[in-house]
Amino acid sequence: MSVFGALAGAGLVFGLLGIGVGVVVSALVLSLAYRLVVGHMPDLARALAVVVASWLAKWVVMLILHGGAGGLLSWVAQFLVGALVINMLLLAKDGSPIGYGKSCLVQLFCTVIFVAIGVVLALVFGGMMLGMLHP
Repeated sequence: MSVFGALAGAGLVFGLLGIGVGVVVSALVLSLAYRLVVGHMPDLARALAVVVASWLAKWVVMLILHGGAGGLLSWVAQFLVGALVINMLLLAKDGSPIGYGKSCLVQLFCTVIFVAIGVVLALVFGGMMLGMLHP
């Protein structure tokens, strides 16, 4: 067995594991944001399905609107498509859609929560890197 083949296999396994953890964390953040806006938690399986469908839809939008000047436009379109997927797949307690405005608010809360998580992780890992500079 080649060392490079083993490293490639390990990279593939850890990459798939990272995607799986990302989907689960995204579903939990989506559930939290949905609870804050609508007032009840969706099922975890439904939240996982919404995250996967939203990622696929956003990926398609990103492929269509790629390019230098389309960065902000692509982000806005991905935000709106993500809110559309949330509106279509996550329903209120009575089975009706929650409305596009509330879906946009859920998407905004998800974005804010992920930015906060990113800032905290950057501070933690940045502090660790600075701590390693000084003996």
